[in-house]
Amino acid sequence: MIPDIPENYPPPRPDFRAFRPPKSQSKFAYLLWRIQMWIEGTFALAMLEPWEKILMIFLTTFTLMATGIFRYLPQHISVMKGRAVYYLWGNESGESTVLQWLGRNSASSGTPMGEL
Repeated sequence: MIPDIPENYPPPRPDFRAFRPPKSQSKFAYLLWRIQMWIEGTFALAMLEPWEKILMIFLTTFTLMATGIFRYLPQHISVMKGRAVYYLWGNESGESTVLQWLGRNSASSGTPMGEL
């Protein structure tokens, strides 16, 4: 049996404390630890330092969000506009109805149609 390391010694290099299973007897904590080890082993995150892991997560999230915003959001807004027109006026070809309705409301308020 290996004796415990005295407290006054520096931590060993490399420090493998992050890869040890939790001391808690909780099955949920053990499950989370296993999932973390699976993800780190699958995507080679175990070789990265903590700040590099955070940077990788940030860059991945930013890339996915930017792709979604610039590539898919305009089409989604167009689809949602068509659905809103359908729900409000009963048909999808009701865009002219929407423009006429906006024109009537802007004319009654004194705002020219071109300024909307």
